[in-house]
This record gives sequence, structure tokens and C-alpha cells, in this order.
Amino acid sequence: MSLGGFAKIKSHAAPLSPNTFLRDLLKIWRPPVAHGGTPAPMRFGKRHHKEDETETLLMRLSEGYRGEGLRGIAAEAGIPDCPGMYGVSDSGGRDLPDSVQKDVGPWFSSDEYSKPGFEYGGVKIYRPLMDYTKPTLMTTLRAAGVPWVNDPTNSDLKLSKRNVIRHLMQHNLLPQALYNSKEPDASTLSIVSRSIRQQFLRRNDQADRLFQACKVIVFDAKSGYLDVRIPLAPTAESQDETDAGWTVEKEFIAARLVRQLLYIVTPRAHISLQSLELASKAMFFNVEDPYAALSPNIRKESITVFTAGEVLCRRSRVPEDRPVSNRNSTEGIRLDPDHIWRLSRQPYDARLPEPKRDVPDAQSSLATAHGDPNSMAVRSQSSWQLWDGRYWIRVFDPSPSNIRICPWNMERHNGLKRRIEERRQYRLKKSLSRALPFHAPGRTRYTMPAIIGADGDVLALPTLGIDTQSEPQLLRYWIRYKKVILPGSVTDDAVVALRSG
Repeated sequence: MSLGGFAKIKSHAAPLSPNTFLRDLLKIWRPPVAHGGTPAPMRFGKRHHKEDETETLLMRLSEGYRGEGLRGIAAEAGIPDCPGMYGVSDSGGRDLPDSVQKDVGPWFSSDEYSKPGFEYGGVKIYRPLMDYTKPTLMTTLRAAGVPWVNDPTNSDLKLSKRNVIRHLMQHNLLPQALYNSKEPDASTLSIVSRSIRQQFLRRNDQADRLFQACKVIVFDAKSGYLDVRIPLAPTAESQDETDAGWTVEKEFIAARLVRQLLYIVTPRAHISLQSLELASKAMFFNVEDPYAALSPNIRKESITVFTAGEVLCRRSRVPEDRPVSNRNSTEGIRLDPDHIWRLSRQPYDARLPEPKRDVPDAQSSLATAHGDPNSMAVRSQSSWQLWDGRYWIRVFDPSPSNIRICPWNMERHNGLKRRIEERRQYRLKKSLSRALPFHAPGRTRYTMPAIIGADGDVLALPTLGIDTQSEPQLLRYWIRYKKVILPGSVTDDAVVALRSG
């Protein structure tokens, strides 16, 4: 991008938050092309410091945030409000050649599942100065001969609530017992902010221990369902189970664990912990609930099926002829020996519009690629589309007709069966009869994507790798499951990955 172009963007950036500015910048600008025609990965650094954390705490308190919402600013995070932007939103790492990985380091976290058929990577924001106060940073820069630069928009009290809070702090207009600009690190707000962060990190670590101990029986990315065994009970550091604080700690840990499992399957980018109160109680139905008397009409043990975060959760008993032991329990965490939970994408609500994606015309790409669908001109990152928040799909269609990516539903299923009989596509019939019960049991099959032609016919079921056309076609597609984090104990033979991509 030219300096003039960047200056033009910057002139319009003042009313925007930094995250919104980065999002809009990434929509119109891509990083320089690196090895092999693949765009180089990006990392952004922000100069947030301790005072910014205190401002965030005050701002969130004034907006009514509670619990996890008061944990402050994350030291590392993705860029929000960028869903579906390939190479930015939790994606792009698989298209980086080994030479780029070697130059810039691993472009994914060690806990991301990076086997073939899964996406990983994405643009990250880092905040390396969170442990330092503003006076410390200013003194350090002054000693190094580097001027401190203030953003003039920070003094505009009409621009944002954060500017108003910053003005109150800098001019000592808050009670001295609450905040003192001369000793910001020792102020009550700073101490509370650190305490909340430490509490959050402690609870998060305990939830992660339980998550890593979960036993994945099978995770089939072809339809996106997960069979998993979970611990018998959430654990907390407090030993006094009668303590109210222990109960709050346990409920937070349970909700956090449930959310980590839901993220493997859900189409949502975020699920609030507050929305998982009933879900966590239902999944840990064998744990005594001290507040059960407040809701006598709800018997947790009777809740075997429920939805949370657009995920259908179903509890079933382990068959008597297939007993499960706890021999592989992690760090003494016992798993439920009697039950398995199946998590799958919630069936689509017929009253709501179905998720669909129109595939752009590929004629220009075909001309550039000289008919080679594997060339980099066709395999550009702009052609990847995120469908239903779960599958990254890229379609190459040289025909002039428009095609769409829609859910595989009963109407399309019946239509395909009639077409198979009319055209006597018995090999296709056999492939479907084998694949659907194994990879997409029950109603989970009606949450898979299907490539639909302009006439409404099903052209392909990409997750199953099934082409439904009776004659050879130039239609090509690549598909990957979204970035996921699986429990550390998962084995590759428990994961059914997508073959295309």
C-alpha cells in the first residue's frame, strides 16, 4: 500500500476503535506476497499498559459487566469482528509453505489441531507492555532518546467513554482511595484489576486441566459431531465444599469446560458463560447442587437432551458390553464411566433463513489460470468462504451458471434419491448408503453443506467427498473444518478428518 493510500485511511480512522480500524484495513489491504505466491502472515502489536487495564475495568463496571467480562485486556487475541475473512479469522496457516514457517516461526498455537483437513493460524494481536505502567514506559523511552507520542484523539471527551474515564484518572477526579495517578500501580482499582485477572487465570487453568482429561471417543469432521467422555465433577482449589466461594468457583470451571467442548462443534464465534448455567448443571448432573431447592421443578439427572450455543447435546449410557475404564485418567481426574455425551450442530430452525453462500463466477479465474484449477490464481485466499461458521469451502466452477452452498436437508435428500433412481446411478446410491449412517448418523446429516446448482440439483456433498453428477464435470472444491482445539489426550484414530483441502 502506498503512503498516500495509508494516509487516506488514517484520516478516516479517528472515529473508529483500533480493532475496527484493523478490520477495515485488512479488508482492503493484504500483506506482501512471500514465498511461492502465498501472503506472509501478520502480527499486530498494541502498546496497552497497566493504566489501560484500569480504564477497561472502570468502563466495563459502568456498563454492567460481571464475572469473565471484568478480566481486563487479553495479552494475546485475535482481531474481533472479522468472521469469514480467510487468513485473518482463525485461518490461513495451512496455506503457508514450510519455508515461511521456518522464517517467522510456528503460525499456530501448540494446542490447535493442525492435522490435514483442519484450518489453523490467523492474525493475532499482542500486547507485550501490559505489566508496565505509563510512567515507567515514558521514563524508559526518555532514557533511550525516544519521544513519547500521544494520540490527539485521546483527549476528545465526546469521542468515547474511555476518553472520559481517562480524563477523570489523569486529573485526579476519582476518589483517592480508588485511584491515584501518582501511584497507579498501588491504587485500589489496579489491585482489584490484578486480583480479577489472577482469579480468571486460575479458574481457566483448572478448566483446561479438566478439558485436557476429556476422552474423545470420535470426532467426525465430515458432519461435525463429537462423542466424548467428561470428568465426573468439576474441581476447585478450595477444600471447603460448604463455602459459597467454592460453589461459584466450581460453576465457573464447569461452564468454562462445557464451552470449550461446544466450541469444537458450534457455528458461533463466541458463547457467553452466563448462557451455560443450565447446560453445565445438566452435564454434571451427578454433582450435588446447593441451590437445587430454588428450582424444585428441574431434575438435572432427567435432562438427557438439550441445546446450548446452537449445539445439540445428548447423553447416553455406555453399552454394557463395552465398559469404559479410568486407566487413562489424567492427573487423578476420574471420568464418568457410565455415560457418553454426543455434541452435534443443532438442526436448523425451519422458521429462520438457512445458511447459504453464493459462489462467485470463476470465469476470470479460469482465464488467468489457463484452465488449471490447482494454480495459485484459482487457489487464492479470497476464494475461501466460511459456511455456517464451521467449514471453509472454496469452489471452482467454470460454468456460467450460479451455484450455492446450502444445508443438506430432507427435501434435497429425497430429490437426490429420485434422481439416482431415474438415472440408475447405483454406484452413487451405494456410496451414500455407506457414508451417511457412518459419518452422519441421524439428523446430523442435515447439518452438512451441499453444493447446489442453479436448477436446485445437488452437485456434491463436499464433506463426504461425493460428487453426484452422472457425467465428468469441471466442478472442483476444497473444504476444511474450522480451527479447533481438541483435548490433549485425543488420538489421531479418533478423528475423522476431511480429505479435501
